Amino acid sequence: MACYRDSMTEFTRLTSPVVWGHRGSCLDARYTALTASVYAIGSSVLVVLVYVWRLVVNAQDPQQLQDVYYGVQISYMSTLGTHITLIALSSFLLIGVQQERCGLVTPWVVASIAFMALEAVCCMYSNVLRDHVNKKFDQICKAEVAFFFTRACINVVAMWAVMRFVKNIRAGITYKDPEAIEL
Repeated sequence: MACYRDSMTEFTRLTSPVVWGHRGSCLDARYTALTASVYAIGSSVLVVLVYVWRLVVNAQDPQQLQDVYYGVQISYMSTLGTHITLIALSSFLLIGVQQERCGLVTPWVVASIAFMALEAVCCMYSNVLRDHVNKKFDQICKAEVAFFFTRACINVVAMWAVMRFVKNIRAGITYKDPEAIEL
């Protein structure tokens, strides 16, 4: 139980972020959705940094990729663009969860599904192009695919958390603290 204070009122939160049930404990749907939005922002920032680094490394030595240089770079740029968009949409998701507005949450859900598929295609495309030059899947290919699959699994859990929150909001459940009534 958390106690909140402001200049005029003091009240105790009625529900805990951890819900205890007959099957154990789990996080409240709002907190899991907030965690998913923070994860989405953090993972997208990490992906942007990694792909900017790969773009710079490839640009410094374009002869290494020979005739597939532009294909690999375009693949990286499209992945970069999707994650920059996801950073913005994840910010809307964070605000939407805090304000309990489904209209701000829905674009993130749709974009996450679409961009996960697009990123899978871009990841495989760039790896196949690099395989064409190297005649084998190098360590970068293996690391990139492992990184993608790990994030894809966590993204599915994040999507589940956000959809659970949206389902509760549409059912009329609110997570807002009760308003203080002054007499």
